[in-house]
Amino acid sequence: MIVKKFYGKTVEETIKKVKDSLGEDATLLLVQRVKKKGFRGLLGATEIEITAAKEISFEIQEKVVPPYGEDVTLELPALYKIKKFLKDEEVDDEIINNVISSYIEAIGGNRLKLQELDMNIFESLIKGLIRTEKDQSPIGKFRAIFIGPPGVGKTTTILKLASYYTLEENRDVVIVTTDIYRSGAIEQLKIYGRILNIPIEAAFNVREFERIIRKLESKDVILIDSAGRSKRDIEYVELLRKFIYTIPAQKLKTYLVISAIDNFKYIKEVYETYKVLYPTSIIVSKLDESVSFGNLINIPFYTKLPISYITNGQNIPGDIEVAKSDKLASLFIKKDVNLK
Repeated sequence: MIVKKFYGKTVEETIKKVKDSLGEDATLLLVQRVKKKGFRGLLGATEIEITAAKEISFEIQEKVVPPYGEDVTLELPALYKIKKFLKDEEVDDEIINNVISSYIEAIGGNRLKLQELDMNIFESLIKGLIRTEKDQSPIGKFRAIFIGPPGVGKTTTILKLASYYTLEENRDVVIVTTDIYRSGAIEQLKIYGRILNIPIEAAFNVREFERIIRKLESKDVILIDSAGRSKRDIEYVELLRKFIYTIPAQKLKTYLVISAIDNFKYIKEVYETYKVLYPTSIIVSKLDESVSFGNLINIPFYTKLPISYITNGQNIPGDIEVAKSDKLASLFIKKDVNLK
C-alpha cells in the first residue's frame, strides 16, 4: 500500500500529478484546500492537497483485511459504496475514478462526510454524466438515417418512431430502406408499413436513393434504414457516406443505434468505425434485455454524443422513450427499466 500527498493550484492539476505518480488506478482518499507551507502560507496563500493511495482493494470482504492496520474501506464507506455500485453496473474504470473525485470535491473533502453516502449528490453526479439531446423532434421537415452494426434493432426502432410521428404528431412519414443484404428485410418492412399505413421505399444504389429522396421532398419526415454490417466493413461505411451526402446537412439527423447489452469494448470499436459518418446522437436499444445499466454512462462519456431515445421492448407502436437525464439517472440508481 502506497499513500502519498500531492499539491497543486487546482483539483485538475493535482489529480494529474496523482495519476502521473501512482497511475490511473490510484484512489483519491481526501481532497482539501490547505495553507501553503512557508512564508506564503503565513500571508494566507492556499493550495489543493490530495491524499491518494495505490493498490487499495474495494472488493466485498466477509472479514476485515487491514491494508495498513485498518481497512480503508471502513474509513471511507461512501467511496466504497460508490465504487462497488458502479463496478456492479459495469461502468468504465476511468468514469468510476472521475465520479469518486467529483464526489469528494462535492462534499468539500470532508472526511466525516465520507462515512455516509449522500444519495442525492451521487444521483446528481450520475445525472450529469448521462447527456441527452434537448430537441429530439424538430419542428418542420427533417430526415433521419439510422446507422450501426447488425442486431442492434435499427429497423424496429425506425418502425417505433414512424408510428409515433404518424399517430401522435400526425406527420406525413415515409420509410426508405437501403438494407438490400438481409433476406426478407424489405418485405418485413412493407408488412409493417401496410399495418401502420406508412409508405415504404427501397433504394438499391446511391443514384436510386438520391432520386427517391428528391421524389419525397414534400414529406415531413423521412426515416432511412441502413443495413447492419460488420463493424470492420469499412467499404460499406464508405457507401453509407455516399448515401448521407445526398441529403442536405441542415435537414439530416444521423442516429447511431447501440445495444445496451453489448460490452463496452465492442461499443468503443463500433463507434470508432461509424464516427466518420458524424453521428449527431445515440439511440440506446434493448435496455429491457440488459442486466446492467453502465452503458447509459459509458456511451455518452466515450462518444461525447447525447442520447436521444431508449428502447425497452419489442412492441410497435410503443416501447420507445425520449431520453431524459433525470429519469435515466433514477433508472440507473434504482436498477428499474420500467421506472415511470
